[in-house]
Amino acid sequence: LFRSNKFTTMPFSLRACEDEKRARMGVVECLKHGLLDPFYVLYDKEGEFVAQFKFTVLLMPNGPLKITGGPFRADEVHSEMEVKDEALKTLLATSANKKSQKKKKKKKALKAAEAAAVGTEDGEDPKEADD
Repeated sequence: LFRSNKFTTMPFSLRACEDEKRARMGVVECLKHGLLDPFYVLYDKEGEFVAQFKFTVLLMPNGPLKITGGPFRADEVHSEMEVKDEALKTLLATSANKKSQKKKKKKKALKAAEAAAVGTEDGEDPKEADD
């Protein structure tokens, strides 16, 4: 079990091992020495709906890159609950993708430059327009 590359870093079931008894003993030893972490089973309340989305992200020098997982369409998901904390709403609205953040900054700078240009075209000094 532990000399093979069958189970590298992902969770696995002991039932998938060739000799389950030997695998169980090996897992106990690995847990005692901190070589493995348990993968806890998630439970939900009876009668409640639960959704779980899993994906894999690589942390690259130029930003996070999602490499696995299905498409998540937020417009198709509706909830009775909502986030009320404004700071948390702002955080949730930000993108984890650096390229997206750079594009937004460029777009914002471009709009500001266009607004300044429109102000100067009307014969106004943009500094005076702010006062």
